Amino acid sequence: MPRGRPELYPIKKLIRFDQKMLDDIDEWRRHQTPIPTVTDAIRTLIEHALATAPKRRPAKRKGES
Repeated sequence: MPRGRPELYPIKKLIRFDQKMLDDIDEWRRHQTPIPTVTDAIRTLIEHALATAPKRRPAKRKGES
């Protein structure tokens, strides 16, 4: 049985950023109140992008009409 508080975000992914992207994230963070951590800022920006992205239809399989 696990001990302690359960993790809010149990799945971890390793991603890479260039300096420009990190600078842009830091600039966005400065305009938030309270200022989020870098991790929370990245998560928030991804959630916003996914919520506002146009919904895509599933690709048709070969032979489907």
